[in-house]
Amino acid sequence: MAKTRRKSSTEAAPEMARENAGAPQASGDTTAAAPDRDRIAMRAYELYLARGGQGGQDLSDWLEAERELAGTGPDRRMTGE
Repeated sequence: MAKTRRKSSTEAAPEMARENAGAPQASGDTTAAAPDRDRIAMRAYELYLARGGQGGQDLSDWLEAERELAGTGPDRRMTGE
């Protein structure tokens, strides 16, 4: 009975690349990304509720929340934040 040879990590790399070809890849330090994403999501949800909970403007709400939290949106002092 012949032994099967395990692939080394360098031999397996092309297979792994093909498997993950469609998956987005993060680059750099993403430790701050999750809390920021959570803050944006919370603010976008607040905007959604402020509009009476009507759907269809999720992207607009998200982009507005990003602008506000980046400091390029409406004056945050006026909204009580």
